[in-house]
Amino acid sequence: MTFIQKLILTLFFILFTLYSGYEVFEELTDFSDGESLAQAWVEIGIVIMSLAGLIYFAYIIAVQAKEKLKLNDNLAEVRKQLESSNVRLQDGKKEYQKVIQWQFSEWGLSPSEQEVALLMLKGLSIKEISASRNTHEKTVRKQASAIYEKSGLGGRHELSAWFFEDLL
Repeated sequence: MTFIQKLILTLFFILFTLYSGYEVFEELTDFSDGESLAQAWVEIGIVIMSLAGLIYFAYIIAVQAKEKLKLNDNLAEVRKQLESSNVRLQDGKKEYQKVIQWQFSEWGLSPSEQEVALLMLKGLSIKEISASRNTHEKTVRKQASAIYEKSGLGGRHELSAWFFEDLL
């Protein structure tokens, strides 16, 4: 329920209670118009129910406000944890990129071969790699063959497994 809806409902309860209270007051002070005491008791009951409804509604609003504060606190805590996790994840990613670059250097890959190997690790096809590097597919195939030869790996799947097997 929105704040405006709560406000309107609260105002309705207050006005209804005040009006009913006024009617009861009128009934109790003036029995000359033929109104019965039973009618006055009915109106008193309506006033009591209106007050009870107003009090209950105020209670619900207070409970929801507490729950909202608790949820906001929980959300803030989760956001802090997420931010901390993101920082650790980025740090881990940077460290893993260093490991990959180190392994490429150990294998003696040229800068172009390193770039192709990274793109293959990211899952790009030969055609996509050649398009992103503005080279011919034949050039990328030759570089891929050189990567496999220098690394001693049998192909793209073994290259991926070399770097990702320990992570999983």
